[in-house]
Amino acid sequence: MKRVCIALISGILGCIAVSAQPRAIGARIGATGFDISYQHTIGKQDFVQAEISTDFGYASSGQPGFKATAIYNIVFARPAWTEKGTWALFAGPGLSMGYVQDRVVYRSENMVYNMRDYGFMLSAVAQAGLEYTFWFPLQISVDLRPYFGFHINDGIKRKVGDMAEQVIFDGKAGYYGNGWFGFIPTLSFRYRF
Repeated sequence: MKRVCIALISGILGCIAVSAQPRAIGARIGATGFDISYQHTIGKQDFVQAEISTDFGYASSGQPGFKATAIYNIVFARPAWTEKGTWALFAGPGLSMGYVQDRVVYRSENMVYNMRDYGFMLSAVAQAGLEYTFWFPLQISVDLRPYFGFHINDGIKRKVGDMAEQVIFDGKAGYYGNGWFGFIPTLSFRYRF
């Protein structure tokens, strides 16, 4: 009974400590999509960032893909550039996975086909950025976030009359080329609480 009470009290104190840490929720708008972003401070300044994203990839029209990303960011500098608010320079590693569009190259006899196709993506993520938290609960940040991973596409199929789909190209695994779009700066706006 004593151990149960100690475990219960420790759990409650842990939850209070976690909930007392600063958090932020908002949006991240980038070159290939729109993210719903959540940050949770760990310790005194480092933070975990989790996002659910739509990913338009190469397509400006059509159906977007989606991905989920988690990053552990280390704040390595807090410059005092202004009298009000706080600045932070941060960087960190993470993981991302989703169902997104990417460019796929097929070779058939003497032809090379450059196509865009949807499929599963799994990537390591590297993020570096600068954020400013106002003296009121608003946070703005800009970051770079390239993705380094692979993409397994669904393959290209064509419907022939009323018959079943005919497979033109089978799915194949390759490098996730859209990850390089992460070198385009992305802007975030978050409510800090």
